[in-house]
Amino acid sequence: MPPSILLLLPALALSAVVFLAPFVWLASTSFRTQAEGSLLLADGLSFDNYVRLFADPFFLEVLLRTLAYSAITTILSLIVALPVARFIVTRAGRLKGILLALMLVPLVSGALLPSLGMLHLMGPLGVVNGAARLMGLPTVKLLGTPTGILIGLVQSFLPLMVLPLVNTLARLPTDLEQAAASLGAPAIAIWRRVILPLAMPGVVAGSVLVFCATFTSFVTPQVLGQGHIATFGTVAYQQAGQVLDWPFASALAMVALAMIGLLQAAIAIGSRLIRRQEAL
Repeated sequence: MPPSILLLLPALALSAVVFLAPFVWLASTSFRTQAEGSLLLADGLSFDNYVRLFADPFFLEVLLRTLAYSAITTILSLIVALPVARFIVTRAGRLKGILLALMLVPLVSGALLPSLGMLHLMGPLGVVNGAARLMGLPTVKLLGTPTGILIGLVQSFLPLMVLPLVNTLARLPTDLEQAAASLGAPAIAIWRRVILPLAMPGVVAGSVLVFCATFTSFVTPQVLGQGHIATFGTVAYQQAGQVLDWPFASALAMVALAMIGLLQAAIAIGSRLIRRQEAL
């Protein structure tokens, strides 16, 4: 056996124990069932959990709602991230490293701390409603609403959109925008026909990251939704941690993994087809 393969064996063994074995257990458990009132897995395999997931209107509604939240969060994150990333690349100067470090704070601090911060910000006695009272404006209810959840999701996963865009925009020629302006192109046309098409690799990468992170998120929807709005992640957490229906929770996890895998496969195939057409 070549020495290079021997050097890889510890990493392969660790991956098998930490990732492969739990995945196989998760997949097999999703085809098992539990007797009512028991935590023991019944013998035999069945598709009952998957039939229940797609036949029950409640779980189907939760799935569609989560897909909608993921798409809206991705779009809002892209709208916010494009000018932020462009500013970091072109105007930040010496502050670029500091701004990028600040962008990483929500990621390195975990999902709970940003959600708790947004909880105090949007609560009935929080900063938003407190400022509204001081200005004599009516207060708004954000906690326990789709709007509050979407704000929290965008705040949590915005760095996943900004960082790929910064990496892509930093590779563009610095005089590209000036060249387009010298030819008479207005600012909107420069963004739409020059910058945005060249930034598509970062847009696609950031969109995939934000969509997948939003679809599987449960802390932010649980905290900001106040338990009133069910998403795919919160339902999976409740089934595993509270109801203790591990087979059904495993089926939910497998469906989430399958949808994320299909999304990434579709994007990979689309990117390959686009590159093939460009080569022709």
